[in-house]
Amino acid sequence: MERLAPYILSAPTLLFIGALFLLPVGVVVFDSFFTEAGQFTLKTYREFFSDSYNLVLAWRTVRLSLVTTFVSLVVAFPVALHLRQMSPRARGIVSLLILAPLLTSLVVRSLAWLILLGPQGVINNALAEAGLPRLALIYNDFGVIVGLTHVYVGYMVMSLMTSMLRIDDNLLLAASNLGASRWVILREVVLPLSLPGVLAGSILVFSMCASAYATPVLLGGTSGKMLATEIYDLAVTDLDWRAAGTVALVLFIGVAALTSAATFLAGRGRGKVILR
Repeated sequence: MERLAPYILSAPTLLFIGALFLLPVGVVVFDSFFTEAGQFTLKTYREFFSDSYNLVLAWRTVRLSLVTTFVSLVVAFPVALHLRQMSPRARGIVSLLILAPLLTSLVVRSLAWLILLGPQGVINNALAEAGLPRLALIYNDFGVIVGLTHVYVGYMVMSLMTSMLRIDDNLLLAASNLGASRWVILREVVLPLSLPGVLAGSILVFSMCASAYATPVLLGGTSGKMLATEIYDLAVTDLDWRAAGTVALVLFIGVAALTSAATFLAGRGRGKVILR
């Protein structure tokens, strides 16, 4: 009975997720393999990969997700490193401030960037007052990357901080006593031991960026359209559920394949670092 206890306790949650999420998505994806007459077909998938428009959307989704993940990592790493050196009380306060924006609606946060970066926004008005030309800061890839980074950088910070807090201070002290500079300690000790957090945060941010809808729509417009936006348009605007299921399955398999490959390569790299 003790072995079954975890499954029994998790059963309500699993049933809830299965009934309200997995089942509807499964039905839509299942229908993408069949015609209206019930015959099995791969027509929608052949059309997807033979259409250059879909391939451009797929490449843009991967590219923007990778760039956002990299920018989030660059921004979050020094923040997480600084949080590690704080006292538990100060760390808790700063962590709360970092996570506070997550309590705000995603649409509201994206609209805030619209006010800041828009053609008549705060930044462009300030440039105009200074006699400088206005810049195209939204309705392009730049606006989408800025918005997505702001939305998801908190997850990267938390993942990195959790990993860095597990690093033994004695290792840093030993490296310092052996004459290693701060840069060498960071590169040879802190960074390799932080790889689990880097990997977890990168996978989390990349997955959420690839499936983002509101931010690309508000800050990217037609120029920043991604696969999630296309899925919405096909399902809601065109009522083409089979095509929407096709794009959804392609997006899911693509994200799963990239994250699996990243996990495999990061595992091999971390093993080489440890053996060295």
